[in-house]
Amino acid sequence: MKIKLLTINAMLFCLIIASCQKIDFEKQRVADKNTSTANFKTYYVSPSGDDSNTGLSQNTPFKTFAKVVTVTQPGDIAYFMTGNYSMSKYVIIPTAGLPDKYITYAALPGAKPKFFIAGDIFSAITINVSYIKIDGLEFQGNNQNIAYSDALAAYNAVKAGGAANGFFNTGAISIGGPRNTSNFPHHVEIRNCTVHDFPGGGIGAIQADYITFEGNTVYNNAWYTIYGGSGMSILTPFNSDNSTGYKNIIRNNTCYGNKTTIPWIQLDRLSDGNGIIIDVNNRTYGATTGTGYYTGRTLVENNISYNNGGSGIHAFDAQHVDIINNTAFSNGQVVGYADIYASYATDVKIMNNIMYSRNGGKVNEINKYGGANVIYANNVYFNGTVNVMGTNDKVADPKFISLSIDPAIANFQLQSSSPAVNSGSSTLFSAKDILGVNRPKGAAPDCGAYESF
Repeated sequence: MKIKLLTINAMLFCLIIASCQKIDFEKQRVADKNTSTANFKTYYVSPSGDDSNTGLSQNTPFKTFAKVVTVTQPGDIAYFMTGNYSMSKYVIIPTAGLPDKYITYAALPGAKPKFFIAGDIFSAITINVSYIKIDGLEFQGNNQNIAYSDALAAYNAVKAGGAANGFFNTGAISIGGPRNTSNFPHHVEIRNCTVHDFPGGGIGAIQADYITFEGNTVYNNAWYTIYGGSGMSILTPFNSDNSTGYKNIIRNNTCYGNKTTIPWIQLDRLSDGNGIIIDVNNRTYGATTGTGYYTGRTLVENNISYNNGGSGIHAFDAQHVDIINNTAFSNGQVVGYADIYASYATDVKIMNNIMYSRNGGKVNEINKYGGANVIYANNVYFNGTVNVMGTNDKVADPKFISLSIDPAIANFQLQSSSPAVNSGSSTLFSAKDILGVNRPKGAAPDCGAYESF
């Protein structure tokens, strides 16, 4: 009963935080309006709407995402009302916002809009412009209607020289991409979204900068793609400026059940299926050599990543990455990757994390294939092979409240007797936990995504 009450209390706390975030979002928008001469517009979209409407009131809403993106301008917001939306064609957001006037596509406060995506689509939502926010939307892919045998046959057809089919490779949200040759996007935020059951990747950015993924739940993606997808990924970011501070942020997300079952066409074997991956920022997109390209830092904090086919969190061929205060459990289910690690990496700090391996798995990994200055410190490891022991790392059961790969049961908060309590570094830690609780509550920060109450 105590465990159930704690779980319910945590859920209520999350709902309160989410409600406050929406209220703060509205206050900020009103403040922005009051300090600008711009005439921002608010649009509404509903499954029962009509794209011939004005979209300017809840009584005259548009019907589709594809319509509202054609009218939104810097500073505008598009609110999606409760209901189920069906998409069989991709949506490309064509208009950029401005530094002080983002264009926002969000759930109407209190609403639950849900998008179902299926068809020959490689990405449901494509963002190749800057200063865009997507907040509070749910996107569901077509995994439930795809058979493994059909996906494997599609892979073999591509190997034989055929064209790839988006039906087996649909991703949810794509920022930038390999076909971009100019106008690389920057300052794009994906917040509080639920993204699941896509045969391709969940949320990804390629050749982009200043990317924020925060508060999202991303699960059961990348199952049937031939491109080695993951739940969340940032690949080959570009330098939109010369800043060396935090530019890309992956924070407060929950990722589980992402995995690959079809070989990556480039390698002809299973790969990736990670919960979160920071991928190749040492060099520009498509380059096979070179180091030191991306100047900004990437922050990965307060994420929960479990039961993924690949790693929970992985920095590959990447530099300037801080992986702090995350919780990883039972990853590497398909390809055997460690729970949290860096490979071929430089200037990476892996601190204050909890890594609880699957049976026979690896909690971390030695920095393979070159690289330098990868620091492990103040982490808690359990139940798997420990390949690296850093300063103040410890091997001990972190004593989660409810250990499970079932999202309805799992609760990765810490019992009061957990060895992860007060065991984090005070040099580099997340100032708030995944629930918004200030750190530290005790003598030092707790390890993992949660700060104990």
